[in-house]
Amino acid sequence: MTRSSRPRMNEPVRVLVVDDDLEICKNMEELLVEKGYLVTLCPDPTRAIDLLKKTPQDCVLLDIRMKGMDGTELLPIIKRHFPSLPVIIVSAYCEGLDAKYYLSLGACELIAKPFNNETLIDAINRAIGATETIPLILTSFSLDEARDQVYRKLIVTALRRAKWNQTKAAALLGVSRYSLIRWLHKLKITY
Repeated sequence: MTRSSRPRMNEPVRVLVVDDDLEICKNMEELLVEKGYLVTLCPDPTRAIDLLKKTPQDCVLLDIRMKGMDGTELLPIIKRHFPSLPVIIVSAYCEGLDAKYYLSLGACELIAKPFNNETLIDAINRAIGATETIPLILTSFSLDEARDQVYRKLIVTALRRAKWNQTKAAALLGVSRYSLIRWLHKLKITY
């Protein structure tokens, strides 16, 4: 039994971290607790289903290569018992054919280790349906002008979210700081 995919107001999001590496578990717990999530750690993948049955979760972060039970074995079991529960694979093995296979098993998203903290938080927010939307009304039929409008909105939103820190905004956008500065000049964005 899982909670709804969209958490209720004033109720923290519950995240189950299934990873046999205790250091990674602790690092994820520290990051997620700092962001306001309730975290349950599960370093033994064979206990994950029991934990999910005892305490409803909003999202699962799942490693692939673990002792006791592989993530590819556990993922279908989670999806059989909790079909609407979003599972995000967080593993060093998230590329190529592996990625397609994990998605076919029911993973909603893949994050390669080592990961950027904001990337993980954004993935969880997308998985639980708490993503930020950016309203946009295109004022031109020109593809170049429309692209520039979209980029302007994304850049300004990222800068606001990063409290106007260009390095952090560039990381949120997934570009280099140099690339961000070029776009700031091209779009004549000043602040």
